[in-house]
Amino acid sequence: MSRGVAILIAAGLAAIVFPATALGLHLPLWIDAGLSVAVLSGAYMVISRPSSVDGIDEDQVIEARNQTGRGLVDDGADALERLRKAGKAIKDAAMRGQVDSLCRTADKVIRDVRADPSKAMAVRRLLTFYLPNAASLTEGWQTLEQRATPGGDRAEQTRKTMLALNDAFSKFADDLTAPQMQTLDLDLKMLNDALKSDLEKTS
Repeated sequence: MSRGVAILIAAGLAAIVFPATALGLHLPLWIDAGLSVAVLSGAYMVISRPSSVDGIDEDQVIEARNQTGRGLVDDGADALERLRKAGKAIKDAAMRGQVDSLCRTADKVIRDVRADPSKAMAVRRLLTFYLPNAASLTEGWQTLEQRATPGGDRAEQTRKTMLALNDAFSKFADDLTAPQMQTLDLDLKMLNDALKSDLEKTS
């Protein structure tokens, strides 16, 4: 709970106590004032204390979330290493280019999440599903290239899937920057409104 809200609630309780003790119990005003201050202080301390669930405070929850994020990053980094290794062995230039693009996007995502583990849940599916499967698909393409007669339909389907994976990777990377883009939009609107207002005054 924010500090301002906690103060308002505590002040409200104190405001109830003062007339109640003064009118209901007929206590001296200095005692009423003292009780009100005590209620205000006590209520604020209780209300503003970090929230907890079953004995776990907010800091512990944040740390647990960050640990989960770091675990997801480690899993993603392992899958990225597999993807890089398989990509280096690919002979087909177009497919190797697709794999390189996946590696660049995944590397950027992992670096961003490593810097801020709280972002991990936004790209959890990328790190735990798409990235490992992209590595498996690339390893499968290696196997196709080693065959004397690679299947045409299978190769074409692999190319299409790799293109779709690149689109998915890019979307997940964009999701990480969505808050910054929203801030940029607000900044642009604020500046444009200010410029329009100032220019109208000088015209």
